[in-house]
Amino acid sequence: MPSSVLTRALPFAAALAALSANAPAQSWMPNEAQVSAEAELIDYEFSQSRAQIAWNDTLGKLWVANVDRATGKFVPADGRGVVVDPDSMSFQDAQKTKNGPEWVQTAAGDILVHTKYAGRHTDGNSRIGVAVPGPNGSWTSSILSDAVRKAPYGSNVVGDTAARISYVDNREVHYWAQLGDPSTERRIEDFPDSNYPVRHVACARPDIPGTHAVVYPVTVNGVDQVFYRDFDGNRSQQLTFDAGVKYEVWMWCAPEYGYEPVFFTLVDQTELRVYRKIAGSWTPVFSQTAPKGNQIFSPEPFTWNGKSYIFMAQSVKPNKFRSEIWIANIDATAPLFKRITPTEPLRTRTDPEVFITDAGPRIYYNKLIPDVSDSGRYKPCRKPSCSEGVWNADPGL
Repeated sequence: MPSSVLTRALPFAAALAALSANAPAQSWMPNEAQVSAEAELIDYEFSQSRAQIAWNDTLGKLWVANVDRATGKFVPADGRGVVVDPDSMSFQDAQKTKNGPEWVQTAAGDILVHTKYAGRHTDGNSRIGVAVPGPNGSWTSSILSDAVRKAPYGSNVVGDTAARISYVDNREVHYWAQLGDPSTERRIEDFPDSNYPVRHVACARPDIPGTHAVVYPVTVNGVDQVFYRDFDGNRSQQLTFDAGVKYEVWMWCAPEYGYEPVFFTLVDQTELRVYRKIAGSWTPVFSQTAPKGNQIFSPEPFTWNGKSYIFMAQSVKPNKFRSEIWIANIDATAPLFKRITPTEPLRTRTDPEVFITDAGPRIYYNKLIPDVSDSGRYKPCRKPSCSEGVWNADPGL
């Protein structure tokens, strides 16, 4: 280029560079990206500390795979990293247990509990399997005891030296025990027999009192209210007495409140109601209500950068299945409640989970193609044959 032309071009180039430097960053929009095309990869659970997922395939094998912290992708992409146990639960078994493998936080790191079978996959042959990682990526899986038990969930207290698990027997009676010591088993007396899970208190601070506990709904005078059971004393306490049918219940240590325990419950399938203990009484302090016509499913809290958030799936009329992923906070001074996935194409988006990547939180979920009924209405399909694999969305936090 001649020098005179170059001289004339420089001011334009400089102006263009300055404009680019001062331009606002691209605004956030609802989004989604495929993480894995594996159709069987349903009901996976993350270990944040190990950067791994655990899941069961349709034949009953328990798998563990890695998660790339930089990209959030599964390694390998199909999730089939290491077979932890060949005699775990299948997709059909999960229709009865309502859960797959679950991570338990312990002082030695995260381990796995799952439903394992001693023979044919019947409720009478179900046992609690415990899987522990070894050197070089190997795993060892054994049974907790010969008692007929299934559907375990693990405590969520970081660095826990006395981790607990909860589970049911083949009559759906609920129990809890200290992990590794079945002699400590106790019944959760006031929780009705069902395959509905109790939720363990989640806390990043093991020194916070009251975290060895579970929360769950119990019907009182025709209204489902929230109950809390302290493992150390094996005592229960009713926490709520207000109106509204309460379904999902989650309690965690909220950094906004000095890591004191707070909880939310899903009320009438449409409202997230947050409670804090004030002057000895659990008091509603914040609420988020779904848009008119929507219903909320599978809400779950997590904390990041000193704040608490709740992710969930929502259904949208006229369809009755979960098609959108949303996120909320619990900050009354700056409330956040937004859809984070596109509305098109119309898909079932279900079982959301969170993993914190190097770039921030990502909300993962299964994406499935809905069926069309004879009347032309859409209806959900949650089988592997309908699956488009695992996807995630950047919530823009």
